[in-house]
This record gives sequence, C-alpha cells and structure tokens, in this order.
Amino acid sequence: MIHNSFNRLVSCKKDCVPDSNTVEDNENLNNNIDDGEWEAKYDISISILKEEYFQCIQRIRNVDEKANKYLLVISIVITGLFVVLSSSAADSLVFDHLESITAFLLTLLFIVTSLFSLILGVLIFKSLLDCFELIESKKINNIEELLKNTVKLDSNKYKGILVTVYQASINSMNQTATNKQNHIRKVSNKIRYFISLLFTSLVILIVLKIIG
Repeated sequence: MIHNSFNRLVSCKKDCVPDSNTVEDNENLNNNIDDGEWEAKYDISISILKEEYFQCIQRIRNVDEKANKYLLVISIVITGLFVVLSSSAADSLVFDHLESITAFLLTLLFIVTSLFSLILGVLIFKSLLDCFELIESKKINNIEELLKNTVKLDSNKYKGILVTVYQASINSMNQTATNKQNHIRKVSNKIRYFISLLFTSLVILIVLKIIG
C-alpha cells in the first residue's frame, strides 16, 4: 500500500515537473503574444499619428492662406489711400485756421486718423511678416536614413522609433501653428480699427472737398 502510494508520488513528480523544452516553448509563446499586442498597438498609434500629422500641416497652410488674404487687403487699402492723397482731393486740406475753422479742425482730425491708421498698418504688417517667418520645423526624418540607422532592430522597435519621430514632429508643428495663429489673432484685432480709421479719413477728405 505504502509502496504503491510512493510509486504514485514519484510518478506524479516526474510527470508534473516540465522539462526545459516545455518551459522554453511557453516563454516563446508569451513573447509572441506580447510582440503581437505591441505590433497592433504600434499600428493603431501610427495610423492616428499620421492623421494628426496631416492635420497639423493643413492647420499651418490655413494660417498662411489667411495671412496672405490679410496682406492682400492691407496692400489694397494702403494703395487706395496713397492714390487719394496724391489726387486733387488732398488740395482741400486747410492748414490755416483763419481761412476756415471748420475746415482746419477737419484737417487736423484727418491728420490724426491717418497717423493712427499708419501706425496700425505698420504693426499689422510686422505681425504678418512674423507669421511668414515662422517655418515648419522637425518634419518626418528621411525614411531611407531611418531604415539604415535601425537596420539591426526588429519591426516593433522600428515602429516604436517611428512613433517617437511622428510625435516629435507633430509637437513641433503644433507649436508653429499656435505661434502663427497668435500673430494672425493680433492682425484680426487690429485690422478692424485700421480700416475704420482709414474710412474715417476718407470721409473727412470727402467732406473737406465738398465744403471747400
């Protein structure tokens, strides 16, 4: 009885203890599962980062297009102002208060509004130049060079590096887009006053032409 129990115990121990090949196979299976999970995660992350990368590029393009439109408006308005000033309408300005106090006051008001509009125009133009000077930085590295530098790494490690490169580029371009938008926001806040002052100057000049 005891002998049989002992034999069963010894037999159980021999059967229950896995050999080295079984342990190695289990470890390889676990590693394969982990690698597969990481590969899926990297694939999902890269897809998301690619979409975000293209959106960052589009944001920068949209800001540049808006800056170009503002620059075009500013150029047209300033050109129109110089055309008006160089025309016969400028002859209606009165700098002698003895000649006509009303015309003299309107002339002073015209000078003040024109001066403020000129200052605002310079500030707006500076903000636009600052916006254009900001360039896209840290684009995706040359893929050919990246492949050469990671030739000894497996695909998962390569995808991990690619995720890091994508994220660094996205962060840099997001900062660039934010800085550009800050300059455009300054232009948007000033341009309404700029146009209002120029319009006021034009109205004053018309009034002086009528009463003169």
